[in-house]
Amino acid sequence: MTFTILTLAGAYALLAALLAVIFLSARLHPLIKLVAVAATAGLMVLTYVDIGELRGLPSDGPLPDAFKLHWARVVEPNQLHNEPGHVFLWIEALDKDNYPSGTPRAYQLPYDPELVKKVEVAMAKITTGESIAGKVETAPPPQDDTAEELAAQVQVRSGQNQDQSSQTGERYLKFDPANLAFGELPPPVTPGKPQ
Repeated sequence: MTFTILTLAGAYALLAALLAVIFLSARLHPLIKLVAVAATAGLMVLTYVDIGELRGLPSDGPLPDAFKLHWARVVEPNQLHNEPGHVFLWIEALDKDNYPSGTPRAYQLPYDPELVKKVEVAMAKITTGESIAGKVETAPPPQDDTAEELAAQVQVRSGQNQDQSSQTGERYLKFDPANLAFGELPPPVTPGKPQ
């Protein structure tokens, strides 16, 4: 993914530079203009191929607050290749009445042993035919914490994440697996019948 993003960025930058040169300095030799147009056409093909690779990539943004879990995949960390590992979830967001809202979407979360245990339990239930829902609960900070204690907690958490290598083009979500819970999918809330 990183190579694809860097290739696209370079292709668009070169395309813009070539077009700027052509339009700003119209007194160029026709051969130079021909080479620039050919290079632009080549970059357009390269861009088209690379965009095809980007379609369907999992989101690394925040999960919806409530969702139905369709499937998951755990990719273990590989220390030989310095790959941190990921947990991929294929989910569908639920609205406040527990109806699916939108299309299913793949999400990518950083590898965490606690998250892996939760996902494995949920997957076992899915294989037995149960519908599983996920809920992300964000707990507000306790009221008795002082600003200094909260700042110290932030420094400790950011220090723990510095040893993980981040790659260009990938956002790393600050996700606490303790906030994610899986359970049975609740039935949708239906409107009452008129009397």
